[in-house]
Amino acid sequence: MTLPRLARLLVPLAAASLTVALAVPASGPARAADIVTPIGLTAAADDDTPTIPADLLGFSVESADLAHGFLTRDLLAGWLRSLGRHGVLRVGGYSMDLVWPAFGRWADEPAPPEAIGGTVDQGDLNQLAALTRATGWKVSIGLPLKRVIDPSKIKDPTKDPSPAVTLNQAVAEVVAAYRTLGHHLAGVEVGNEYDNVTTLTPAEMWSEMKRYKTAIDAALPHAHLKVIGPSANTATTNTKLDDFVSAVRQDTAVNPEQVLEEVSSHLYPGSHCGSSHTSIDSLLSASKYAQDQSKLDGITAIGTRLGDQVPMTIDETNSASCSGQPGVSDAYAMSLWSLDYLLQDARSGMDRVQFHTNTAAVCGDFKERTSPDYPISYRYYGAFCAPDQDALAADHLAAAPLYYGLLAFSQVPTGRFLDLKLTDDELAATRAYAVQGPGRRVTLVLINLEDLALAGSTTQRITVQVPHRLARGTAITLASADGAGLASLDASAVTLGGQRVDQAGDMTGRPHRAPVAVHGDTTTVDVAPGTARIVTLLSKD
Repeated sequence: MTLPRLARLLVPLAAASLTVALAVPASGPARAADIVTPIGLTAAADDDTPTIPADLLGFSVESADLAHGFLTRDLLAGWLRSLGRHGVLRVGGYSMDLVWPAFGRWADEPAPPEAIGGTVDQGDLNQLAALTRATGWKVSIGLPLKRVIDPSKIKDPTKDPSPAVTLNQAVAEVVAAYRTLGHHLAGVEVGNEYDNVTTLTPAEMWSEMKRYKTAIDAALPHAHLKVIGPSANTATTNTKLDDFVSAVRQDTAVNPEQVLEEVSSHLYPGSHCGSSHTSIDSLLSASKYAQDQSKLDGITAIGTRLGDQVPMTIDETNSASCSGQPGVSDAYAMSLWSLDYLLQDARSGMDRVQFHTNTAAVCGDFKERTSPDYPISYRYYGAFCAPDQDALAADHLAAAPLYYGLLAFSQVPTGRFLDLKLTDDELAATRAYAVQGPGRRVTLVLINLEDLALAGSTTQRITVQVPHRLARGTAITLASADGAGLASLDASAVTLGGQRVDQAGDMTGRPHRAPVAVHGDTTTVDVAPGTARIVTLLSKD
């Protein structure tokens, strides 16, 4: 933050009679973070604000990862458990149309050469079931779409030709998944980004989803499984989703909530597709925040058109599409971005947010989809990866910066958001959230997006007034010890409450909870540049 901006903030805060302190060195020029920027906020109760769902946070992985046996208890259980016991793992993505389901009468048929994503069989489902039992997580299964529909509706038949999977063959996989996973099967997704790979209209996509649902019901009449979609492309607008819901509402033959498990969207704030590039500054900017907010508000409004009877989800997301932007999606900035992004999504009313990630990649060993090693392709936006091939063989992964942001979010309890209004000027460097939980406990998440590695960065002294008297408060801090700041690629320098994540996904050591000052109904918290603080406030009442 520049000094002129600091001066602009001091005037209105002084007029509001907020007590602040300006920590300036006794002598010598001010260094980065020597200057304290005061910010005053009021947390107001509002019954219309959303609550944080217990299963908001999840992952999205490629169907090819399941086909190649990567979704195992030994590899992933610790990483999922550390984030909570209520997540949902989406198995789908682009390779949804590139795998061969070997179930039922197709169990012994050899996979055709087009099945470059591999073969999914009963052994894979058994491993997946062991993972869900060990973690408590549920799973949604994605089904191929391209070869099931009218061939004339395939947008580009020459691009990644899909194996000739029939609807009956796809349903055979659902039957096997239901019998293997039981209540851990959360739903069945029909296709991936249908608008990218087909010329189906939204109304035609709705018809296809009903056709899948009918076929599944015929095979499993008592399972009451529902379908997930339309999982449209990552555009910043909601045109496809809006038109899809219009088609759903115009169809009076069925009730939407009897067919749809959730209405899913994809959202990547940045892009690395083709000649596109994104940057840390762009992802953390107030303008990108506002753009995402517009997208999320649109999704919420569309959900209202369905009577708020069907969950609205972001079932594939991350920092930048097309495997992420190197130097950005794998940088420490993602720790702060993902924490902020999840809270923004939750406060906007999303029911689930699933981060697309690799599961069995060696860190930095990027491979294109055309590689003979597909699907073992390192995605820069992954939550974890193996330091080397030997570590991967031993089921040892390392946390990426993204994972620390998700872990920080998992420290925020379920509860209703309080209303904290930041000005547009403050949003350029600050994000703040307040959640009212049981027993009138308030959790604050305060994020300073300024970069310690840059001159002029400042500690933010944030004073928050809450709706009731406080007894005491404590805080844990998300931070990086690397002097490279937000651009740091050293995930080992990241800590949450002084703890790091070990090779099995477990937290090491004891969390450090620092006391924070409270006075009446007010607390004041210092947030250093490039850090986030999660503050727990206990009520006196």
